[in-house]
Amino acid sequence: MRDDAPKYAKPPDTHPVPWRSSSVADSEFVLRITLGEMPIEDGFWIGVPNDLAPLSLGELFKRVFPSDRSLQQTFLQRLDVKGNPDLPEMYDALVEVFIREELDLCTVDTYVNHGPKLEDSAVVSRHLTKSDGPPVLDLVLEQRFSAIDYAVRREDFRDAGEALTWMSSRVLLYFVGALEYVLPTEPDDNADTALLPIAQSLVEEGLVERPADSGTFEITELGMEALHEMTAEAENVIERYEVFADVLCDPESGECDFGTGAGIDLRIPVYEAEGLSPVRVVLLVELCGGEFVRIDDDWRLAIQDREFFEALLLPVAEQPLVDAEDLDGIIDSGFAFMEQQARETSLADEDARLRRSIDPY
Repeated sequence: MRDDAPKYAKPPDTHPVPWRSSSVADSEFVLRITLGEMPIEDGFWIGVPNDLAPLSLGELFKRVFPSDRSLQQTFLQRLDVKGNPDLPEMYDALVEVFIREELDLCTVDTYVNHGPKLEDSAVVSRHLTKSDGPPVLDLVLEQRFSAIDYAVRREDFRDAGEALTWMSSRVLLYFVGALEYVLPTEPDDNADTALLPIAQSLVEEGLVERPADSGTFEITELGMEALHEMTAEAENVIERYEVFADVLCDPESGECDFGTGAGIDLRIPVYEAEGLSPVRVVLLVELCGGEFVRIDDDWRLAIQDREFFEALLLPVAEQPLVDAEDLDGIIDSGFAFMEQQARETSLADEDARLRRSIDPY
């Protein structure tokens, strides 16, 4: 492919263009959006007033896909639900894409179908195409999720390199200290050799050492303290926040049920609301909770690969979007539920103790 060739060159619709049979006014242009390799006929489209054509692309997206539900009504009314009843759901999905971008949970690249990549500053009118129907802004969006980039934007780490070094070194510390993995200082195995820079970073932190007479890396007293702190932190997070792994909330009353098997996992937004780093928490819970040792790949090679950690941390980037005020209420309800459960358990234990004291047999 030539350097100047368009990234996307999706063929024309296999069916008649949907807006030819609908009521797109002469004073409107069509905004069509597909995601990635989505077929063109499955795309979202909406008729947009021509007075939005002089706007920049970023301004257009904010106008057409606002996060405020009341501002969406003007555009929801423009959707041809008779021609495609899925358009309102597609509209909501695109609103969520742009909300996630604004929250730094993802990045969105925009391309003109059969045209260039566009920056948010691009003027809409310059990229309209026209044939025998209304002008069309034919766009392709690429949405990318990266929990590591998100953590950097949150300032949990200076950059991606620091994040990856921290994560890979904590995995190695856990395997050496908790699982007693033997890492030679002069390994013959390529996978072990690849671990040496990570091991050296732990040496520089004083968490492992390389005694001259052993030929292997060994965890230090300081390293054992760090390992115990990691484990305690993970256990505390599980004990305190596991209740939010299954939340069913009534949007009208605000009442919440927990552990029904039909709820959604709100742990990530709760971690953030509680001031925790979601990347750190998820890594430690996966590691110290034992899930890490069950991975299919060789862990020694896996932790060299950024994509491995991105997949592990995907729940951070794909976290549910919850209104801050609603989330506060959910957190209060969750902690109240846990207190009630603890009281009931305590009463049951006391009742069982009394029964045993009356009839020890």
